[in-house]
Amino acid sequence: MPNRPGSVTFVAVLAYLNGILNIIGGVVTLFTRTSMVPSSDAGAVAGITTSAILAIILGIVILIVARGLLNGSRFARGLVTVVMILNAISGVILLFSLQFFSGILEILWAIVMLALLYTRRANAFFAARTSG
Repeated sequence: MPNRPGSVTFVAVLAYLNGILNIIGGVVTLFTRTSMVPSSDAGAVAGITTSAILAIILGIVILIVARGLLNGSRFARGLVTVVMILNAISGVILLFSLQFFSGILEILWAIVMLALLYTRRANAFFAARTSG
């Protein structure tokens, strides 16, 4: 059984950081939501609350996926692959909306993450974890 390649570890660490930042951002937003809009605008406060809760839930899911990557889960790898493809599509859309810098960054980010997850060593790692 091959050792986990550094590329997979790197992607998982980035995912962990993303998940932690989502959770922190969601918690901070929950505690400061009333200072973001006038208290008389209950709809805006409810919208901010919903966004904060979704950010926390998404952060937790990202942490679970990151752990799956470290354990060699093909499902986690597939999920990250789908998200990166969606990021690349988002980047193309940004290019057409004249947000070139953001679009190029989105596309490059997706390409780098996918390249790291699909190296020869990463393929062997995920294959060994599934069949073993």
